[in-house]
Amino acid sequence: MNIDENIIADIRRFNRFYTNRLCVLDRHVLDTGYSLTEARVIIEIGIMGQCIANNLVDVLDIDRSYMSRIIAKLCKDGLLIKKKVTMDNRTSLISLTSKGAALYHQLNERSDEQIVRLVQGLSQKEIKEIHASMLLIQKKLDRLEKI
Repeated sequence: MNIDENIIADIRRFNRFYTNRLCVLDRHVLDTGYSLTEARVIIEIGIMGQCIANNLVDVLDIDRSYMSRIIAKLCKDGLLIKKKVTMDNRTSLISLTSKGAALYHQLNERSDEQIVRLVQGLSQKEIKEIHASMLLIQKKLDRLEKI
């Protein structure tokens, strides 16, 4: 398939614009002291309740050894706890500690506030247009993963 180079340039420009708007390139996300990847690990565990490292590797599409280092750091920081699964000593269930759950809730709250600030000043119609456009982009690109 041949894609117009102007379309490619526009998509890349939008990606740079949006990542800058959300400040995802900051060393620490939402003033937490944690990187975007570390914050995403906390959020995913918060959503799942508990999981194994392989779940996180699959969901976030992260290298296993990198995930292992992130989990070790977050355990050391008192945010995660690992419990051995009785049937298989090689597998550990990972969950948030109370400190990790507090950070998870803080990340969710700050993320919501960030989106409110992002669209502040737009009309309800404009917000709905942006929302519909984002859902369309997600639907179109998500479909490609299933092929």
